[in-house]
Amino acid sequence: MVQKKITRKIISSKLPPKKEEAPKQVEDLSTDEENSPGGRTVHAPSVQQNDGNKFASNEVRAKKVCYFCQSKTNPSYTDLANLRRYLTDRAKILPRARSGVCSKHQRAVARNIKYARHLALLPFVPKV
Repeated sequence: MVQKKITRKIISSKLPPKKEEAPKQVEDLSTDEENSPGGRTVHAPSVQQNDGNKFASNEVRAKKVCYFCQSKTNPSYTDLANLRRYLTDRAKILPRARSGVCSKHQRAVARNIKYARHLALLPFVPKV
């Protein structure tokens, strides 16, 4: 695969310079493929810009797939090993965002966990 040489220019400010100040310098971001032993070195400012969002990241998270939709099963209060996957270490029910279960099966998981707790198959509180 042939690597292309990438050159980007970042302008520090898009506003016209003030009368007292000299115009700001333009930084050049370029990759040196020939000079670096690893093959690619990027010359960039030490601080990454994230457009004002302090939680921005470059990682793209893959959406979790519902376990029950994938296996074409339904949660059951008798399947304790499977229900324990949706409990925290403090015996709280995990939310959908953390468990990756669809809304239909999240309601069924919560109902079955509560029923299993009522039958004393699962704990209400963790062991001390």
